[in-house]
Amino acid sequence: MGSTGQLSTRRMQEPISAGRKPIPVSTILLTALFLFLGFVFVLPLYWLFISSLKPQQQIFAYGFKLIPAQVTLDNYHRLFSELPFERWFVNSVLQSAGYAIVTVSVCALGGFALAKYRFPLRNTIFFSILLVQMIPFHLLIVSLFVIIIDLHLVDRYWGAILPLAAHPIGIFFMRQYMLSLDDEMLNSARVDGANEYRLFFSIVLPNIRPAVATLLVLFSLEYWNNLLWPLIVFRSDDKFPLAVGIAALVNTSYRPAYDLAMAAASLATLPILVLFFLLRRQFMEGITAYGTGLEK
Repeated sequence: MGSTGQLSTRRMQEPISAGRKPIPVSTILLTALFLFLGFVFVLPLYWLFISSLKPQQQIFAYGFKLIPAQVTLDNYHRLFSELPFERWFVNSVLQSAGYAIVTVSVCALGGFALAKYRFPLRNTIFFSILLVQMIPFHLLIVSLFVIIIDLHLVDRYWGAILPLAAHPIGIFFMRQYMLSLDDEMLNSARVDGANEYRLFFSIVLPNIRPAVATLLVLFSLEYWNNLLWPLIVFRSDDKFPLAVGIAALVNTSYRPAYDLAMAAASLATLPILVLFFLLRRQFMEGITAYGTGLEK
């Protein structure tokens, strides 16, 4: 009985051990590489957060330490009590959301027209839009500022949003994504009596949700970190976004408030992280479909 039990145990264990395959060396190396890259990307964020918990004199005094010797929440308390941080935060949310929604809407309509309509000079217009992206933004500042002056949009939210709404990369992204939409589906909707507006909002828009989510994240992040253009457009301190307010904390000849800047920057990263985690699935689907469209 004992030998029979040992034989049966060996037979049960043999298929299990035989079914195990050694992990390829390439997989181990890639995993180690990605872990290292993840550590490299997370390390600055961690340093930013722990620096926001230090007094200013200790931020650069003792070099880098994983665990700070002294932890305090005084920086966050002063940030809300001495500065209009809440107003800066609300301004950034409103301006970033408005910029992302308006820009995605313009890019979706433009990309749909360039992908699914046949009209003269279509390719010329498309490549002209791409050429605009090659012009440095600093060369366009004067002309854009003259435009918002003529439209009486200086020191207004729309002055910071409208001149940047027709984003060349966004139009290119949407156009490439919409090339994958089935033309027969659109033609069937036209045969059923749907006009072009109904076609776009009822059929096209639900099928491009991953692309919309991708651009919402990218454009929100782009404006959230934008410093130069809001600094030119706005004149009132109560309309500054977070990027301008944080820059004002360190761009002073008297005493740069690095402690408050670290605390403000730590809080400024949270909305973008939340937005990405909420839309991460659609974001990855949009990036994957974008690569497929490029192959076509």
